[in-house]
Amino acid sequence: MNPMQNMIKLLLLSTSLSFAATEVNASETVTINPTSKAGLLDGRCGNDEWDVATKIELPAQVSIYLMYDKDYFYLCAKGKAEDFTALNLYVEHAETRHLHQFHLSAQMGERVRTDEGWGPSATWDLKGYAGFWVPFFGTENTENGRRLKFALGTHRQLQISRKKFAGNTWNMMIGVGGINHEESDDVEFLYPENAVDNDKATWAKFSFPE
Repeated sequence: MNPMQNMIKLLLLSTSLSFAATEVNASETVTINPTSKAGLLDGRCGNDEWDVATKIELPAQVSIYLMYDKDYFYLCAKGKAEDFTALNLYVEHAETRHLHQFHLSAQMGERVRTDEGWGPSATWDLKGYAGFWVPFFGTENTENGRRLKFALGTHRQLQISRKKFAGNTWNMMIGVGGINHEESDDVEFLYPENAVDNDKATWAKFSFPE
């Protein structure tokens, strides 16, 4: 590995573990900031209500914003203007020990992992959550015929009822995909960096201080 590659590797590692709001190691509990304003599901993290959010910075200018009020947990994933910015959020149910995945791209859905493995995605069956998916943006001609287009540069947003998952500390994994990075237009970055979707022991704890 040449010196430039070493430099890039170190830069990506340090960026993936840095916080704009707090300095917290991925193996420790991340404290989510409270808010007095509900998060608007408008495809923008930059509005005033997100100013108080806990912010996690990932490589390729990707940021994750987290906040909560007494009723909801809010998440916004922000990419670059040329990114689709898809979101995968995984949450462990503290009582059933089942794993829940919330996926937001051109569609939105939830699936659950039990002892039998991952179940099918309940697409558009929004039970206790809502979000802002990648908007449809018309069609375009290609050499293989017309295809659908989807908007670049919007941000993925998700709100989940706090009644859906027990307790004031949730075990979670976050994936942000559809990112342009190093000559690819579909890179996914994870938090924690080495988390695995079917291994909750690799996830991080996130707390809602009361």
